[in-house]
Amino acid sequence: MSPALFRFEVRRSLRNPLLWGAALLCFGLRLHATWGWLPDMSVEPASTGGALLILAAAAMMAAYLAVSRDRRMAESLLATTGDATARTAAATGAAALTGIAYATAVMAAYLAIRWYTGPVAGVFALWDAVDAIIAVGAAAALGALLGRWTPWLVAVPTAAFTLGALIYFNGNQGGYGGWFLPIVLFHGPDWPARPSGLHTLYLMAAIVACSCAALARHSSRWLVAAVAALAVMVPAGAAATAAGPGDEMANRYTGRSLTPQIRERYIGPDVRRSCETHSGLDYCAYPAYAAWIPVWVSALDPVVRALPPAARADLPPVLQGTDSWFLYQDDHASRGATMVWSRGNEQRAALAADAVRRALAIRPAGRDGCDLSGQGRALVALWLLGQSVAPRLASYAEVQVGSSVFLTVRSPLGNVVYGPAELELARRLLAVGDGRERVWAHWDVLTDPRTSLSRAAELLGLPAPGESVVRGERCA
Repeated sequence: MSPALFRFEVRRSLRNPLLWGAALLCFGLRLHATWGWLPDMSVEPASTGGALLILAAAAMMAAYLAVSRDRRMAESLLATTGDATARTAAATGAAALTGIAYATAVMAAYLAIRWYTGPVAGVFALWDAVDAIIAVGAAAALGALLGRWTPWLVAVPTAAFTLGALIYFNGNQGGYGGWFLPIVLFHGPDWPARPSGLHTLYLMAAIVACSCAALARHSSRWLVAAVAALAVMVPAGAAATAAGPGDEMANRYTGRSLTPQIRERYIGPDVRRSCETHSGLDYCAYPAYAAWIPVWVSALDPVVRALPPAARADLPPVLQGTDSWFLYQDDHASRGATMVWSRGNEQRAALAADAVRRALAIRPAGRDGCDLSGQGRALVALWLLGQSVAPRLASYAEVQVGSSVFLTVRSPLGNVVYGPAELELARRLLAVGDGRERVWAHWDVLTDPRTSLSRAAELLGLPAPGESVVRGERCA
């Protein structure tokens, strides 16, 4: 294979709209999917690998078309020189290299933007990024193999669909190919470390094996190299499968397979956290997530400062909880801070509402919660919540508080409902400049469950409320 021939194939591959179009699509879709969430560099590279599946499929098709030109075009139309073996080697190498280059560009540009937007949490998983990038090259090498040995173009989408289905059903790393697959989807921020170094070795051996198998179409001597690559590839895949997360993920809701590493990091009284104190309240995050503490403070501190000093004393510290192992944690005093955090108001409201309910001793019972309509506490609760997020009418919603964990709430106050009369008075109280002084002056009466909404409005100097209708179990 001459350098000129290889350069020609690289230029041709770089200009291929299949590749640069797929790269732009991967970048845009990934950025759109994560724009509303704070960046966590412990999962961003692995998750971006899932988006790169689009580019991997495009690289497989581009490689197939490149190495099968001899069948589709007359030799006189080819702008290349050399024999068929040299053309296959050049096309295969160029397709793999170009796919890796485009994957690197997508990964680098995406991570740079996420890093810039911040605040960044988590420990950057470099090998996860390398692993995802090399997988695109492996897909290109597989496309070259199919291009040399199968005359049907449908072989590429068939292979892509089959691999895609196996990858999807292997999401929790519980079978269907394990780490013998080119990409392993879904990695939680508190999952055991991925064996990405071993898997990268597996993928590099796969590139060599597929490339040599493609060249074996022209000369059987390449079979020796293919077998040698397989001798590296199979043990590397087996080692990665053995080292990767396994039973602890399949049994994470039963607790039967929790590893000592998981227990040390996330469960028990000796878990390490980085803490800061604001307005007398402690905010504690896992060491790699301390950059998110200011975000939690911005959501909760306005509520804390709106409380009388005596009412703040009963608030528990804000402790970051795990995403996958929360069922086994002992420190449930406050788990409003999670390992994923949205840029929107949903999680802000959930964190603030937890403090409001505790301060006012509102304890919803059961899944259906309770109704605050007609109580003075409803006015105070919505006013406190309004220090952080604008209160709105009660309605059912699902708040994502984990990678795949959702909290069902009946209102911004959680499983607590209220009516338009309470909301209107709260908005009026938020609009006055001395709302805190008015509330503090009558705190004990306003927080008494026996105080009616009308009496609370009178004490706070607000207009008489409209009619309040209790539609569920009254909040005690």
